[in-house]
Amino acid sequence: MHSVKTREIYNEGMVSRYYIICYAVMLLVVVSAKKIKTEEEGGYNTTDLLQLHPVITSPAVSGPYEMVIGETLHLSCNVNKKVDYNFQGHRPIFMWWCNSTAEPCHNSSAPLLCNICINVTKSGNEANTSSTELTIEHVTKANTSTYTCIAFTDDDDYSASPGNISIQVIVHEKVKPKLTVTQSVIKTIGRFVELVCIDSVGYPTTSISWYKDSHFVHSGRLLRLDNVSHHDAGVYHCSAVNRFNRVNSSVILKVQDDSKMK
Repeated sequence: MHSVKTREIYNEGMVSRYYIICYAVMLLVVVSAKKIKTEEEGGYNTTDLLQLHPVITSPAVSGPYEMVIGETLHLSCNVNKKVDYNFQGHRPIFMWWCNSTAEPCHNSSAPLLCNICINVTKSGNEANTSSTELTIEHVTKANTSTYTCIAFTDDDDYSASPGNISIQVIVHEKVKPKLTVTQSVIKTIGRFVELVCIDSVGYPTTSISWYKDSHFVHSGRLLRLDNVSHHDAGVYHCSAVNRFNRVNSSVILKVQDDSKMK
């Protein structure tokens, strides 16, 4: 009899434990449901931390940004943040620039503690976008660096790791073009001729054009003339131009009729 009663108590305990576990699971589901706002409600899933993704909007280049001494460097960066306007507890967006690999510059505490951060900006609490700019006038070769735009918010829904994007800036010296051109050429009627004009040192990169008697003939370092005649004879000018310099050189093309020389 005692054994039967003990078994009944044990079974009742197991049932009670089962109901407690089921209740705990249901409670967990309810709490989770309250923490998760569905897309249909215009919210977002707070169980997955979001990440800010800043974008460099100027200059619009896919690789290194190259410039020359004395020019003005202007960088612009923008970032968007998802905001639920039914919730009034959002935090501001901090943005800043860094041209150092030092940890304090990239750390989330940098806006308040870092003395090597550049142009720190702070948005309003409910802002869904923010931007920052960096301007350096009269750049020198010392300004050659990798500049990183960093964005951070301490909203609960966002990662504690700042978002960042970088651009490499290379500052060159101005170098006057130096042309190497084909020497004077003698060609026979009906043949072809190639005139070459090369600028191997000019910076910024030069644009090369060919002229004859002040009339534009061709763009590019190689000028090819097929089936030449006496009409093609004359002086051809090669012009190399960048935004700082223009250099000219010339070549003489002589055309002869071999049939009259026999």
